[in-house]
Amino acid sequence: MNGSGQKGEGKKKVNEIKTFSVPFALGEPKTNITINTNSLSKSSKDQIINQAIKFHLQGNISEAKECYQYCINQGFNDRQVFSNYAGILQGFGNLKEAEVSLRKAIELKPDFAEAYSNLGVILKDVGKLEDAELSYRKAIELKPDFAEAYSNLGNVLKDLGKLEDAELSYRKAIAIKTDYAEAHSNLGNVLKDLGKFENAFDSYLKAIDINPNLSNIYPSITKFLKDSDPSQLNKSQLKYIINLLLEKNDISHEELFNAFNFVYSNELITNLEKSNSDFSSIELIINNKVIVNALKKIIFRDLKLEEILIKVRRNICHRIAKNIETINDSELQFIMILGQQCFLNEYIYSLTEEENTSINTIINRCIYEELNETNVSILSCYYSLYKLIDKIPKLKSFNSPNHSLTELIKLQITEPLKEIELSKNIKKLGLINNYISQKVQSQYEENPYPRWRYSSHQTNQKISIIQAINRDINPNYIIQNLDNNQLKVLIAGCGTGNQILQTQIYKNAQITAIDLSLASLGYAQRKINELGIDNVELVQMDIIEVALLEMKFDIIECGGVLHHMDDPSKGLKTLSSILNNNGFLKLGLYSELARQNIVEARNYISRKKIQANDDNIRHFRKQVISGDLTDLNSLKTFRDFYSLSEFRDLCFHSQEHRFTIDQLAETLKSNELKFLGFLLPKHIKSVYEQYFPEDKQQTNLQNWENFEEKHPNTFKGMYQFWVSKMTT
Repeated sequence: MNGSGQKGEGKKKVNEIKTFSVPFALGEPKTNITINTNSLSKSSKDQIINQAIKFHLQGNISEAKECYQYCINQGFNDRQVFSNYAGILQGFGNLKEAEVSLRKAIELKPDFAEAYSNLGVILKDVGKLEDAELSYRKAIELKPDFAEAYSNLGNVLKDLGKLEDAELSYRKAIAIKTDYAEAHSNLGNVLKDLGKFENAFDSYLKAIDINPNLSNIYPSITKFLKDSDPSQLNKSQLKYIINLLLEKNDISHEELFNAFNFVYSNELITNLEKSNSDFSSIELIINNKVIVNALKKIIFRDLKLEEILIKVRRNICHRIAKNIETINDSELQFIMILGQQCFLNEYIYSLTEEENTSINTIINRCIYEELNETNVSILSCYYSLYKLIDKIPKLKSFNSPNHSLTELIKLQITEPLKEIELSKNIKKLGLINNYISQKVQSQYEENPYPRWRYSSHQTNQKISIIQAINRDINPNYIIQNLDNNQLKVLIAGCGTGNQILQTQIYKNAQITAIDLSLASLGYAQRKINELGIDNVELVQMDIIEVALLEMKFDIIECGGVLHHMDDPSKGLKTLSSILNNNGFLKLGLYSELARQNIVEARNYISRKKIQANDDNIRHFRKQVISGDLTDLNSLKTFRDFYSLSEFRDLCFHSQEHRFTIDQLAETLKSNELKFLGFLLPKHIKSVYEQYFPEDKQQTNLQNWENFEEKHPNTFKGMYQFWVSKMTT
């Protein structure tokens, strides 16, 4: 339902070095000078400037701002005052005022290299990329050993599509400052875009080696591993970084699966196949921290791994049900880990009638006999434990000294019950009366989508919305026309909240996130509470009733939602009506051409009258895996094939509209929306450039329609793109 990613392509983050400095303007201040801002008029010029700088250094920004403002109002033409004041204004999102202040500092000191570099930061923030390039080059001209300016120049050149020049600029920064972690990381980003994957990997690893706490390096290298061919990378280095990333809980581990599978699948499969006759093989698995973390954090999207995990689960289940032999500690530990994997994929694995019999035996044993670790653990591999509480009330109070079981109970009982409790207090607006909206709501109450555990959550290097949009629509770019002081953002169809995390990169944003499903919103509320996110309000409501919010928004994101509405055009019109005249809208819509195999699956399901319940979904999927439905083999190539809510969303959705690019163009035109660019990987945009070199901004939808005809899988996930509201 929500459209995070390509069906969720995330934003690539660039380490921006802001060189705003707070040097002492008049030498060291006298340590015994303390000036109250209420008595500024009684102090000398030097004392006031020194006090402003002191406040600034101490982090007392409001007092520093007041002092700087006083200095400027009194006509103190001091270049440090204007430069430092610009830094504060920039932090508050007052970019136009910050630009004016920096230009005044430069006017007072024409050879002020730092001010030129800081001006470049602001110009880039507002989308004036060519001006930013000139400003950085001026800073370098004045200060040839200015490593930060070279790195920031590289960022601008990259955004301008001058990748080779960007590489040279980063390398100059590194030549000046060899331990410059940010420049190594940024170099990795541009080398990736240039297709130099081995060199990019080396650059990322060098950045981590220099500064393991470098902001954004781990999301960047995670995204790199998702997009690259692991066979082209050094295997020992790959093992090292996979291990490192799986230990972290602030990245999207799902993006690591291809790399993990390349390195570890053979070892895992071999040990699992041996496990039925040799218990030590299970021990080898549970003693491998990388494999254990992967089972806990990544949905295994590989049919060979799935087949062997199903077989192992079935064999252990039968042994426990028959109660004829003891499950050893290693096996018990593995069952608990497998329970986490099955919870992640929402019990998508098929099961036999014999397994159903065994599971019912174990459930009855738990009801009428003693509840123990073994029975609870194997049940967790077939059901979310919280859903068994009505049958087995003792589960709610069951505890164990075993750390792994405590972790499992938290995942499968404590957290889901918390979500249910939180959902009771979610704000509700309007009524959900539309029949299609009610059907869609029912689907996502049963299967909140998507169920995720960890994701990238970077808040320490926020960027302007213009920067964020420009990264997505590159090579096109826009100029700032928003007030960054307070950005109002609406996520229309937030699902379980992963998209909320992506918007945390925006500076000065206040976010309203709406959805039909209380189950999804409860999940989102739990996650934002856990992460300490405090700029989000969740609301249960239908998109067609958004006028009840009684506000206008600067940014609206609606990915993967409109095409599930009764009338997508009406939904878009409703959203457009609450978008500010200078606002931007990010949309995600299904492609008619790219989803022909999905259409075939949906038609088959409709002909056979297959109802969308868990057992039917598993059975249909099993038919696809076995090859009984050869025309639908391509379904196995979709990442959504490997978890229940995602597969239901893919093939069994209660409502789906699809669009051609021609229809897209007509829809945008009728709603007076200007197309700004698709969110697509760099390599696809490079291929487009070869076809249509004259379309420098890559915004000609007729060209894109021709391109999609030649490359029908281009928008396999969705059309994801930005538009702006056209004003008269």
